[in-house]
Amino acid sequence: MYAKGIGPPNRNFWLGVYNGILINGAEAFFHSTLVLAPFLFTLGAPAFIIGSIPALRVGGWFLPQLFVASRLAHQPFKLPWYRRMTLVRVVAYVLMVLTVFLFAERAFVVMVMVLIMIALVSVANGISGIPFADVTAKVVPHYRLGTYWALRNAIGGVLALLSGLLLRRLLSGDNPFPQNFGVIFAIGAALSTVSYLSFCLVREPAGQITIKQPFRRMIRRIPDLLRQDVSFRRYIRVRFLAMLAVLADPFYAVYALSELGAPTSSLGLFVILATASSIIANLVFRTSANKGRNVDVLQIGIALLFTTSLAALLLPSWQSFSLVFMLSAAGQAGMNIAAWNLLYAVSPDEDRLLYVGTANSLLSLPSLAPIAGGLLTGVIGLRSTFVLAAALALTALGFAFRFRELRDLDRQALERSNDSGNG
Repeated sequence: MYAKGIGPPNRNFWLGVYNGILINGAEAFFHSTLVLAPFLFTLGAPAFIIGSIPALRVGGWFLPQLFVASRLAHQPFKLPWYRRMTLVRVVAYVLMVLTVFLFAERAFVVMVMVLIMIALVSVANGISGIPFADVTAKVVPHYRLGTYWALRNAIGGVLALLSGLLLRRLLSGDNPFPQNFGVIFAIGAALSTVSYLSFCLVREPAGQITIKQPFRRMIRRIPDLLRQDVSFRRYIRVRFLAMLAVLADPFYAVYALSELGAPTSSLGLFVILATASSIIANLVFRTSANKGRNVDVLQIGIALLFTTSLAALLLPSWQSFSLVFMLSAAGQAGMNIAAWNLLYAVSPDEDRLLYVGTANSLLSLPSLAPIAGGLLTGVIGLRSTFVLAAALALTALGFAFRFRELRDLDRQALERSNDSGNG
């Protein structure tokens, strides 16, 4: 099933890679920190609205997953749900773009519609996240997961780098606000659509058929699951704290614009540098991830998030502040690779959707942290918010050094995958 050569398994592998490449390219045009936050800031949105963007995008993705897992766990094929959600996402993006152009003079209408459509896309992403996770686990073996994520993110990063160059040109051009952002959103929507269609073409093998579990029964299993599975509980705790540590992320660009005098066109430069940093980080982390050292990757990623907040406090000019976005991008690249691989490692095959749904639903809570960050900035200021983010990252890093059992599970998953590939 997992041959590295030609044939359906390799076709599925590359369709997944193409999906990631295109979605990474699209992300440059919907970047929470460097596009959506400044867009809303220019519209006159208050801080808590700006903080709601990453919360909507990340929280909307995480929140519905346990419910979806209860609906899909017993079904051998999960991809049809992904295809249905593709239609929802495409329609939402089209409506958002049309609103920016048709109601350009009505800032409040644009603001509300963008928020609603971003929320709708995020929930649809969350519903499709369970099929995506399960299909990926079925078609990509553990010994290729590091390569899989690295190719998606690194080559996608090159596309995002080109997107950043285009973004910078669009923002510094003659097209007035908000039409310039309307063009940006339209390009991002087009790339997203092609990305979704790519994964829709994956040929999904039948999964293990299990007994149907009603949503309430699955909910009741969670306390016992967290109590009995120590490695899973520690994994959730570290990811929970690490996600809280990004509460300041939407405000780094706002700080550069409002406090350091960065021009609007610098946002394109920030995207380019952040993307380049992400590309390098993915390539560097790939080897360790493939060799079952995902705990190391996770620890480095969290350490980089801690350094991000320190840099935001210390760097004096908007030019040097570019380092903040580079550190954040590298840290989140490591977190994203390691988080998925360790979740697959800790999850038994027969209960994979329960573990994935539980993890992602619980992690919807810290995804709301940027909203709290938006409220905090009005009370304690931006710099104090950066201090809080650094403290949370440092706490997460401390707990990440209690992952001895999870290291063993990661190595065992790698050995099983190698045995399957050699067989």
